[in-house]
Amino acid sequence: MPLSELLRIPAAMAAPAFFLFFGLAALGAPLLAAICLTVGQVRGTQHPEAYARRLLRMALTCALLSGVVLSGVTGAALYRLPWLRDWLLAAPLVPALLALGSTAYCVSLAVLRVSRGAYRAQPVNSLPPAAALSVLAVGVLWLSLSLLRDLAAQARAVLDATPTGGIALAPLMTPDLSSTAPLLWAAVLASTLAAAMCAGAWSLEYLLLRRDREPFGREAFAHTLRLAARSSLRSGLLALSFLPALWSRLTDLPASPTDAQAVMALLLACGACILTACVLWIVLARNKRPCSSPALVHGALFLVWLGLTAALSAALLHFYAG
Repeated sequence: MPLSELLRIPAAMAAPAFFLFFGLAALGAPLLAAICLTVGQVRGTQHPEAYARRLLRMALTCALLSGVVLSGVTGAALYRLPWLRDWLLAAPLVPALLALGSTAYCVSLAVLRVSRGAYRAQPVNSLPPAAALSVLAVGVLWLSLSLLRDLAAQARAVLDATPTGGIALAPLMTPDLSSTAPLLWAAVLASTLAAAMCAGAWSLEYLLLRRDREPFGREAFAHTLRLAARSSLRSGLLALSFLPALWSRLTDLPASPTDAQAVMALLLACGACILTACVLWIVLARNKRPCSSPALVHGALFLVWLGLTAALSAALLHFYAG
């Protein structure tokens, strides 16, 4: 595949990857918050708990923005693709569960944000709601990946339908949540780690944005930034460990060797971007004055976005080439 044609795919996927970045951050923030709250209670320190509360507040903004964009995209897809409406109506329970889970997630985060004033009045244990939101977030990821798997199968059936008398009829493949292949669970785990990485990357930007509005001292702010950088680094390295599995899955295109090479190039770009972001987080975590290096925060965020764009492009190319 020529380089000019290959670059068109990431250019088209950049905007979807950006909003996916927000959605993953909303789902990964409760997980990071639960871990930080646990560490704070075990060590008896306040910095992890303060960071966890800001993570939960940040997640609300990301979740609302992602929900609005998802609603608009779904409406446009239903208008442009009549078969998608038939597919959703064939199993209304699945989208209803997805809508219910997303609504409960956003409402729960809204309640946490409204009740943040309680922290000033008396100590409140935020670990139970953060843990509950983490379980809900993993459930949303599992349901979303299951739906995407079945949606890809239906789209493949539509594309492969043979026209008969000028009309192409494709079989209706209803979503099947009873099928839980090991590959799906591996994808859920990888997506959970990627969501935690995205939450950490956005939390650094959120902390910089809220610096003048939060009751931070200089040392406390620097410590929180370093904590966010370490959290992002660990999540990024763990998510990166699943890249070989993604490589073996997406590059298996014996009928299209040129497309397989293009997928390899995109996955290499994804790994390089995430690895470079991890290097920036290492520098930020070891910096005694991380607040004086906002370029590291912006650069890491941009690299994660590029990595997600490359991964989405590789998945799209594999779908059409397979």
